[in-house]
Amino acid sequence: MSEIIGYSLISVGILFDLLGCVGLIRLPDVYNRLQAATKSVTMGTCMILFGVFVKSGFTPLGAKALLCMVFILITSPTAAHALARGAYKAGVRLWQKSVCDFYEPVNILRARDVMSREVTFINPDEKLEKAIEILTEKKISGLPVVNSESTLVGIITEKDIISYSAKRKIEKAKVREAMTAKVTSFPPEAEVEKIADTISKNKFRRVPIVENGKVVGIVSRRDIIQILTKKKDPTPTVKDEDDLFNSLNRKKRKVGGG
Repeated sequence: MSEIIGYSLISVGILFDLLGCVGLIRLPDVYNRLQAATKSVTMGTCMILFGVFVKSGFTPLGAKALLCMVFILITSPTAAHALARGAYKAGVRLWQKSVCDFYEPVNILRARDVMSREVTFINPDEKLEKAIEILTEKKISGLPVVNSESTLVGIITEKDIISYSAKRKIEKAKVREAMTAKVTSFPPEAEVEKIADTISKNKFRRVPIVENGKVVGIVSRRDIIQILTKKKDPTPTVKDEDDLFNSLNRKKRKVGGG
């Protein structure tokens, strides 16, 4: 019985080896051929060796077959990887219809690479009207709020102002009364992918970049989109909020007589 199983394994192993040899000839580039050698031929050779072990049992021949099988399982993938890396570094190109390139160097974008460094701040004790004027003049949707020591203490956004105006009058209000005190911020070394994920999940329009407690930049949705599309477009994209905010600003000026 052991001989039948052993010969069956050897036969199947030979078939795998033959298919691997066909792959070495027919596949389009060295990387696909290495796949054939690594997977198909390794599987076939290991099955042949295991068949020899089943047929021979725990004899010196069977023990050698097992040792060879373990050796091949360890060295074959390692050797294939080394060959592939060497070929890639030597300039051997992938097949033109390859869909991915795992050896291509990946440049991780970080906050410092995309952030806007010219940041406009406002003090928490400034009038809320002042924040509205800055937002309108600079056509931005939010301002970091920093204290006298230039430490980030909050952020004031169009949404904050609109929410506050629905409950209270804004003529005598201070920035600290309407701002969001709990601010999500990132260091300059933070990966842009993580920042984009946070902005998306929390529906933020921007996040401050903070180093040693000081705001050193701002990353907005537009900054990330510009990196993704490689295009610069300074015009606003969210017009509904802009119109609502401008309407609020005009109303404020009428009430203030300005």
